[in-house]
Amino acid sequence: MKRKTSKAFVYLGSSGVHGIGCFADQDIKKGEIVRIWDGEDSRWVSTRQVNASPHVALYKKFGIRSTGGYWVPLDFLRISTGWYMNHAADPNLGSDDGDVTYHAVRNIPAGEELTIDYRRMDDKHDNLQRDVQVPPTASRQKPRGKAVRKRQAGR
Repeated sequence: MKRKTSKAFVYLGSSGVHGIGCFADQDIKKGEIVRIWDGEDSRWVSTRQVNASPHVALYKKFGIRSTGGYWVPLDFLRISTGWYMNHAADPNLGSDDGDVTYHAVRNIPAGEELTIDYRRMDDKHDNLQRDVQVPPTASRQKPRGKAVRKRQAGR
């Protein structure tokens, strides 16, 4: 199925779910692809390499756990906004390829936090279990951030 790509830009902001989250600067229609990842922004690191690395804590906290290792950012100083996506049991984004292509599973108003289900990031590993402080559901958020306020003020 060919999907239309949303024109929304994703920005980071204070999350009502956990820490920092991703937000869209304009409405996203159900089915539209949301550009949150750069497909060239990750690399595979084996469990052996992770455990031997001085960055083991970063890899285990932020990497996507999979059989034999983790998918991690190429560079923690320059990462796609998608690495900041928070979990929701009822997310507003889904993926057909289980990889870096996400689409809206319902209409998403500008300023609502974009969420995914961590449990669907890998067939064998539940990436939610490693961070028990993350709530299992995310409530829909009111619009936040300067970009949203400016857009609304111009209406």
